[in-house]
Amino acid sequence: MAREHYVVGLDVGTTKICTVVARPTAGEGLEILGVGLSPSTGLKRGVVVDREQTTLSIRASVTEAERMAGLPVPAAFVGITGDHISSVNVTARVNVAGAGEVTQADMDRVLQSARDSVSLPADREIVHVAERQYVLDGVSGITRPVGMAGTLLDLEAHIVTGMSSIIRNLERCVQDAGVRIQQRVLEPIATATAVLAQAERDLGVILVDIGGGTTDIAVFTDGALCHTSAIPVAGNHVTRDLARVLRMSLEDAESLKRKWAVATPGAIAETEAVQIRRAGTDEIERIPRRLAAEITEPRLEEIFAMVQRDVRRSGVYARVAGGVVISGGGSQLAGTTHLASRVLDGLPVRVGVPRGLRGLGDAVSTPVHATAVGLALCAAEARAFVTQPVAAEPGTAGAWARLSAWVRARWPRPHGAPANSSSGS
Repeated sequence: MAREHYVVGLDVGTTKICTVVARPTAGEGLEILGVGLSPSTGLKRGVVVDREQTTLSIRASVTEAERMAGLPVPAAFVGITGDHISSVNVTARVNVAGAGEVTQADMDRVLQSARDSVSLPADREIVHVAERQYVLDGVSGITRPVGMAGTLLDLEAHIVTGMSSIIRNLERCVQDAGVRIQQRVLEPIATATAVLAQAERDLGVILVDIGGGTTDIAVFTDGALCHTSAIPVAGNHVTRDLARVLRMSLEDAESLKRKWAVATPGAIAETEAVQIRRAGTDEIERIPRRLAAEITEPRLEEIFAMVQRDVRRSGVYARVAGGVVISGGGSQLAGTTHLASRVLDGLPVRVGVPRGLRGLGDAVSTPVHATAVGLALCAAEARAFVTQPVAAEPGTAGAWARLSAWVRARWPRPHGAPANSSSGS
């Protein structure tokens, strides 16, 4: 028996719960061992509105990931998001103590000074502190000043805050599902870890993660995080627009959006049609496919216009030469990159997907899984391992063996069916 070290990322979203179990590989990659994806039924715009349903949804996702990986999930890095999130950039200064050489104690003091400079109401707390750069005796751009000579140490930091009650409710649901929270991570930061290249961060880039209930925004300039926020308009609003205009159920509208909607009506021929079912009936009607696109386009335009206004207010819009990366389920409609570029003044736009994955990596190399993969990457970087005695299984072959066992357990063959039988005839 060998002891296996692995990491877990848990993305608790408005429309889906995603759990990723992975093993760190040489370098900065991951070998994906298991993934669990379940519908989310207890959240609205990233906020818990039904504790019992949220707990059940989390448990379903975790259980599926455990079965596929063949490993337990007792702990995880958990994402935090919602339109209650806000951020501010601060600067703090301390005198270097001792013999004029920066120590870890000096760095701890200046970091605490940065945290203390944020005025927090009783109902808010600090979620994340990003150290943008240190300045030592006027010399900027320093990332690790320990051991350097100087007398005045400054820190430029990006501090993210959120509502304490909202965060506590989410934490309790995760714990009720049997998962210990190793660390909370702001979801835009986790997504950025999975989909952004360092060159984009250095040039300046806007990450737009379009989820179900919220659209998360993170802006990087000069290689460091400088702005984060969330807006309360996202993919579910597109679904509701389709349902309301076409008089469909939300379930059928979501299916229509995924299968047939596009972001740019001009890409659809006027003669192309699709079938829909009116709400409360079995009546099937044919409608122009372009109509679905004409309903979808204004809402997506609104989302990107809100992103633009938000980033302009932060004062860094002119510094994003690296363009825009979009992710999340709402990024998958055909034509979304073209529409986003049109609204965002012609900036280059691409869809971000997790890269550098092995094992079952193909199963999570989509924008939908980006946040959960990013959380697992954050856990790997922090060396926050879950350790479990397991039988040693070398490389990818072991992962596929676990996947095959999971498939057989979930869809067993009928009694007496031959081993090579299939469902088709």
